[in-house]
Amino acid sequence: MPRIVILPANRAAEVPAGELLLAAGEAAGVELEAGCFNCSCGTCVVEVVSGMSNLDAPTAEELEVLDQWNKDPDRYRLACCVRLRHGEVVVRQSH
Repeated sequence: MPRIVILPANRAAEVPAGELLLAAGEAAGVELEAGCFNCSCGTCVVEVVSGMSNLDAPTAEELEVLDQWNKDPDRYRLACCVRLRHGEVVVRQSH
């Protein structure tokens, strides 16, 4: 079962495979900031500290939003549209 760790709160939770980062954060007891909930505004951006390979690949839409925010997609993802697949993912809230 995938595991999410949210920094700086240092909260963690195991979640079902395919869970959105946003929902995984809630399972860990952390309300991640989000605005649109459909991968278009960028307010839910998080830094992926480790475990990027345990997430879905970014979509063209996500890459466009990250580019608008000048965020490197090798380090940042949008919590409202990326899903955990396996293993552990450590993220840091960016806002």
